[in-house]
Amino acid sequence: MGVIYGLENIALVEGYRAVAIGVFDGVHWGHRAIFEKLVEAARLQGLKSSALTFDKHPAELLAPQRAPNYINTLEQRIEIIQALGVDEVVVSEFSHELASLERDEFINQILVETLHAKHVVVGANFKFGKNRQGDIRYLKSALIGLGIGISVVPAVIIGGRPVSSTRTRLLISRGKVAEAAILLGRRFTLRGEVVKGEKIGRTLGFSTANIAVADRQLIPVGGVYAVETTINGSRYGGVCNIGNRPTFSGKSLTIEAHFVGFNANIYGEMLDVVFCKRLRDEMTFESPERLADQIRKDIEMASAACAS
Repeated sequence: MGVIYGLENIALVEGYRAVAIGVFDGVHWGHRAIFEKLVEAARLQGLKSSALTFDKHPAELLAPQRAPNYINTLEQRIEIIQALGVDEVVVSEFSHELASLERDEFINQILVETLHAKHVVVGANFKFGKNRQGDIRYLKSALIGLGIGISVVPAVIIGGRPVSSTRTRLLISRGKVAEAAILLGRRFTLRGEVVKGEKIGRTLGFSTANIAVADRQLIPVGGVYAVETTINGSRYGGVCNIGNRPTFSGKSLTIEAHFVGFNANIYGEMLDVVFCKRLRDEMTFESPERLADQIRKDIEMASAACAS
């Protein structure tokens, strides 16, 4: 399994492909159904299974004011797709040049000439080409004429509604991380760098890891969450506060996680904070001692939440 960055580097890897196309932010159950069909089609036809994804959401380039924040970092997205058994992940820059391709140009230049696709797998709402002119009907007709197979994967329905990245983002943004996990097929995980903070948690008896995330990463609404992480192969449970630390008159948003039993220096390392459940709102306490008492209660609740 490998990763190819840039369509211009496809020529370095020979062979015919079964190709799935999409941003795949979140890699939720709907996306997983696409990859299951992709791997199956590739196996049956003796092809390489390839996921074509993009370095950014199209809206980030074409309509920045409406561009969504990301459920995953690009690296997370690649890792999850690879774990689903896809042979190759192709990461293309989403550029104005790519966005300006007419629908037939996209098919001929990208799918046929560049990717050497012999089978294409897409979701039922797939659109492509300049101004999203290409739809499933056009794609089917064009591919059949070229002797290329196509599988259109219907939406996955959970809770009576289709699973989508938009629906998943809304749940996470509202702090409903347990509900989002149902759509994702795994718990929402925020990846970020451990940076130095003000060490307030240490004065309360709870050392914390301050997490700095990339721009445009989706952050759950402020509050206290049950979380867990894995460091050097060992799992640690704990709590994460997202907010402004009102007890200490904080001004800026911070993401601070305390993991029970872990107190090593990991500044500069990337950490995956796995969100199990939202426990409560961020609150103002009359004293640091009262806050410390509440944190102890939070830790007890968090242990049960992440164990379930």
